[in-house]
Amino acid sequence: MRGIRFARCRYGFLPWERLDARRQRDALARTRVGRTAINRDELARFGFCGWDDDSEVHVLVPRSAARRSNSGINVTSSSADVPPGLFLTASPNIIVPAPELCFIQCCETLSFVDALALGLELCGTFSMKESPDNGRTATEGAPGYQECEAAMSARGLAKAIVRLPRMYGVNMARKVSSHLLDNARSPMEAILAGMFHLPFAQGGFGIRDMQLNHKIPFGRTAMDASGMPYVICDAYIPSAKTTLEYNGRYHDDPQARLHDERKSLGLEALGITMLPLNQDTLRSVDALEAVARIIYKRKGQRYRSRSKNSAVKRIELLNGLRAAFGLKPY
Repeated sequence: MRGIRFARCRYGFLPWERLDARRQRDALARTRVGRTAINRDELARFGFCGWDDDSEVHVLVPRSAARRSNSGINVTSSSADVPPGLFLTASPNIIVPAPELCFIQCCETLSFVDALALGLELCGTFSMKESPDNGRTATEGAPGYQECEAAMSARGLAKAIVRLPRMYGVNMARKVSSHLLDNARSPMEAILAGMFHLPFAQGGFGIRDMQLNHKIPFGRTAMDASGMPYVICDAYIPSAKTTLEYNGRYHDDPQARLHDERKSLGLEALGITMLPLNQDTLRSVDALEAVARIIYKRKGQRYRSRSKNSAVKRIELLNGLRAAFGLKPY
């Protein structure tokens, strides 16, 4: 996962090539285990570990290979054939799991909320960084993130889960995958998606038809009102003709405010209401519930939280998502 984040932040996408069945078998057959066979400098150069990092290196070998114990090397044998396309070549000497496979492996040790946050990151157009730096931040003091291409899609993950029914972590991955949305552009948008999209029973508000960063083309009236040919909606809800828009600190800029005003005018011309959310909204369960009630009213539905202890579950979900992205709890 460190290598995936390193590549996405450095290049803006994953430049690694997927292996076909033959090349994947050949790569596994050539796997060597031993301190002299592991080039930590090369691993560090591609972001898989730090230059002074002496943590364990995990190596996958064919199930027929001898699993020799080595200090600093954790050897895992493949108990089943991994379908082709789920390994990537990061360099001529480094073969790594594809994001879908890496996510499933991570799910073995993650809670539901942490797995959800990781899935939204990998399916989103942003990547977290390992430590605070000069990149964009979700809020003051939080780890930075970088906008980039998505590493995987919710549909691609679902297909990988079907192909790996017995892998460790697949049960949690399956539980999470049905709640993932593509195209979150920042940690705050991922939190927004998790809170509103998840069902009531899991602490969310049960709005299932949400589409993140959805493009809406404008007709003549909307173009005349806004001066824009189209808009990208942060979280569009077709059944309510409503879009939730997260306004970060950069929206305080006069040009950003003007853009938001023009965007709102164009959407109103189409009968779509824009509901702005900010950092304070995403710190308050009560504020989020008030927004959810507005959405249900616009859908023509009665807002009813049928889950027991719903307030507690919402707080746990919000705090879990915020913690997963390095933010302070509610």
